[in-house]
Amino acid sequence: MRFAAATLLMAAMPLMAAEPIALHCGRGPGDYPDAAMQLNERGAHVVHVTFVGYRPSRSRAHWSLRDCLSTATKLDSSRNIEARLWYRERGADAAVEPLEPAALTYKPSRGLSASGLSASGFSASSGGLSSAATR
Repeated sequence: MRFAAATLLMAAMPLMAAEPIALHCGRGPGDYPDAAMQLNERGAHVVHVTFVGYRPSRSRAHWSLRDCLSTATKLDSSRNIEARLWYRERGADAAVEPLEPAALTYKPSRGLSASGLSASGFSASSGGLSSAATR
């Protein structure tokens, strides 16, 4: 009986981990984004970095995205992690819109690489940062 209960509990643990994990990252003087990491059983983990009521400069947005992705790798660096950048106005019903740079991807064998949203999804550079994320 105990073995069955322990097995059931262990099987349910990945479902409990599916709740977003708040990340404390990308903090700057006077403003910082909301950031959360969504753990996935299969495929890449996803980090959503959302600026609320403040549109950061391109360099500030890029720094925040890199910092939050770096923080996420401390939780699990064995899996791919996609970090996506968003903006929304204050208020619970405000629409969310993507910001530039749109995304960065961490791949365990390569480290950080830049991504942009294309019609077919994410396209990652082959190691390092591409000029698309640093313009």
